[in-house]
Amino acid sequence: MLMMAPIMDKQHRLAVSSALVYLGLLAACTLMTMPTLAAGRLMHYKYMDVNENPAVNTDNENPTPIVGILTQEVSQFIVRKYPNSTFSSYIAASYVKFVESAGGRVVPIWIGQKRDYYEDILSKVNGVLLPGGATYFNQSDGYADAGHHIYDIAMKINEAGTYFPVWGTCLGFELMVYLAANGTEPRTYCSSSAQALPLEFVEDFQKSRMFRNASDEVINILKNYPVTANFHMYCFTRKTFADMGLDAMWNVMSLNHDWEGSEFISSIEHKRYPFYGVQFHPEKNLFEFIPNRNITHTARAIKTSQYFADFFVSEARRNRQYFQNQTEEMESLIYNYAPKYTGAIGSSFEQQYLFDEQPVLRNDGVEKSAAAWLSLIAVLLVHRLWL
Repeated sequence: MLMMAPIMDKQHRLAVSSALVYLGLLAACTLMTMPTLAAGRLMHYKYMDVNENPAVNTDNENPTPIVGILTQEVSQFIVRKYPNSTFSSYIAASYVKFVESAGGRVVPIWIGQKRDYYEDILSKVNGVLLPGGATYFNQSDGYADAGHHIYDIAMKINEAGTYFPVWGTCLGFELMVYLAANGTEPRTYCSSSAQALPLEFVEDFQKSRMFRNASDEVINILKNYPVTANFHMYCFTRKTFADMGLDAMWNVMSLNHDWEGSEFISSIEHKRYPFYGVQFHPEKNLFEFIPNRNITHTARAIKTSQYFADFFVSEARRNRQYFQNQTEEMESLIYNYAPKYTGAIGSSFEQQYLFDEQPVLRNDGVEKSAAAWLSLIAVLLVHRLWL
């Protein structure tokens, strides 16, 4: 007969966790006081990561920034293609690669959670990317509600003195403006699907944070070549911004015209907070290769798209928040998931991270302490062996 091991109850788990904490303290103290044998002689423990060397990290930036990317509801296309799945949310892999291409790492931020979850995760990541997509703002417990929490919490973090950037692409850009308008719909219909465009910069655009450090080459390409990929049916106009007072909150840096000749706003930044929005998709030039989509993949388009990735991640490097311990960080990273090749089944995304429903589990204090000490022991052992 197959026997099942009994599951430890909470009392047993607390006892084990307490023992781990005690052993962790003992081991950590021992390791910290032991000399190290290296190169035939005893050496005292000494270690500095090169990134923390002031001569190397001259700007005192965060060398390992982590960006949270908000998930969103899966499409009906995915539901039909994976009929036996339990997928509830996704991230297009191109957004993950967009961040990684500039030296950042990614943590998925789950939809459908309570506000305290978003307060917790935003206290640990170094910025948030609100991706494009095709969900609706009136769907409950989804992308829009989560984005509302993120937008509000990010403002509070910045108001408290911590630099915290937010980037919105297409739908994410629209959501930030929608929230700034207090839920009054500021969008109008337009026709800009599969449209490659140069940017029509407004006067003084180079005074903006987004473009003031852009090279002459990047600006020339953006001005004169159709390198921005547009896939949207809603737009913002300068008239709407003026009528709703949105121009008091947001600086407009560029405009464009859709297939029908209607003008729309294509890039903005908040006047007070490090919040940025673009109506186009810089990640698509870099990482989406579905044919017949009018996405420019020339070297010029790659250079300008990479500029936007570098800019946003450089903003995240200005934030020094961190996870409580290495274990929590590792368990949160996108590396724990594998994308599916959805382009092969007809999706507009080459790859997607498709997630099952994600319950947010929180350990109690003792278990967190145990995990923290085990992480410390692991780090010390690695350092000891390295030396």
